[in-house]
Amino acid sequence: MAHAPTPIPETAFDGAWTADEATRFLAATATPMRVAANGASGFPILTPLWFEWTEGALWAAAKPDAAIVRALRKDPRATFEISIESPPYKGVRGRGLAEILPDGLPVLKRLLARYMAGRGERFQARLLAASPNEIAIRIRPNRLTSWDFSKRMAD
Repeated sequence: MAHAPTPIPETAFDGAWTADEATRFLAATATPMRVAANGASGFPILTPLWFEWTEGALWAAAKPDAAIVRALRKDPRATFEISIESPPYKGVRGRGLAEILPDGLPVLKRLLARYMAGRGERFQARLLAASPNEIAIRIRPNRLTSWDFSKRMAD
């Protein structure tokens, strides 16, 4: 079941785009987000994760013993960035609180459909078979900023 993108509240947003433009970007962009959390060593942990924007949150899936999951269980504060890595550069970054939720398999299935649609069927089947205990990560942003260098980088 596909979820409709939930608009970003204007009060939690600033940057180059309106909140509606940022919502459309998050719903349409299928590049991995980079999530940072406070690691046990005192250094940040930075992890790329497939994501979807729905229900006013960023959703991802991971193994229960992944370093990013362990860090977020100890300290739910997270920062993230979703950006286009070829000119013109643009994207959204922010911070929020993460929740670790059981039964991430439905999230993983949606992410596979989003990132691997029409290709890699054997890979998808292997990943699903190896992921019965997948957990879900839900990050509810409390601050978002967008940037867009399209005008600056125009020919």
